Amino acid sequence: MCVHRRGAGVGVLDGVLYAVGGHDGFNYLSSVETYTPNTGVWTSIGEMSLPRRHAGVVALDGLLYVVGGDDETSNLDAVECYNPKTNTWTMVTASMNDKRNSVGVVVINRPQHFKTC
Repeated sequence: MCVHRRGAGVGVLDGVLYAVGGHDGFNYLSSVETYTPNTGVWTSIGEMSLPRRHAGVVALDGLLYVVGGDDETSNLDAVECYNPKTNTWTMVTASMNDKRNSVGVVVINRPQHFKTC
């Protein structure tokens, strides 16, 4: 990887591995890297709005969601959404009801009314 990361969130979207945030031993990170197995190359992409480690990461409908984590001072209730077509992160307007750290995230039986970013 381009950056040393501890506590990074990891997810897979369209066959690409995403390493999200984490801690480099000095700083909490908002940076994100992708790994493409076909090429064996790590690439830095757009940064999240918030630095965070121990966040949950899940892919849904062609987008990548990062949920919770911590930013050194507290656990987070914030959710961000990454659109690989525009290389941009967007804060999801509805925060979680509780702040969560080291969270696992999975999609099962997605509701029809689910809004994407």
